[in-house]
Amino acid sequence: MTAKTNSLLIALFSTCVVPALRADNGCIAATLNGAYGFSGSGFEAVHKSAAATANSASQAPTPGFAPVTFVGTLSFTGDGMVSGSFTANGNGHQEKADPFTGAYVVNADCTGLVAVTEKDGHESHFTVTITDGGRELLAMQTDDGSARTFVAKKQ
Repeated sequence: MTAKTNSLLIALFSTCVVPALRADNGCIAATLNGAYGFSGSGFEAVHKSAAATANSASQAPTPGFAPVTFVGTLSFTGDGMVSGSFTANGNGHQEKADPFTGAYVVNADCTGLVAVTEKDGHESHFTVTITDGGRELLAMQTDDGSARTFVAKKQ
């Protein structure tokens, strides 16, 4: 075969076969469907008290960071809605079985976004990667003042 024929075959393979293979392995909203258990940890911003910053009246209070750990459940509907609850412990404060609801978007490359709202109105946003055909979800919180990650596994 000539170099020209090889180049043509490579181009055809790249444009016809490779995208078809990726499409079969891609993700859609229905990739996330059913119950998942999750656990994670990270840090959240904690603002220092006014007494701690009294020595520097010209400076605004600066946030510190406190560790936080959490476990919970997620239930994905397969069409973009999610609900669940979590128990968290951090900075001497514990939340037990706090419910949330929200929405999610899944991209064909198995990445996505999840946004949830807790019963008190607090919103959290996550960038996610779906692995193992939807049996596992890796997540990183994207809100300012929070640095949390978690892993969710299909139950």
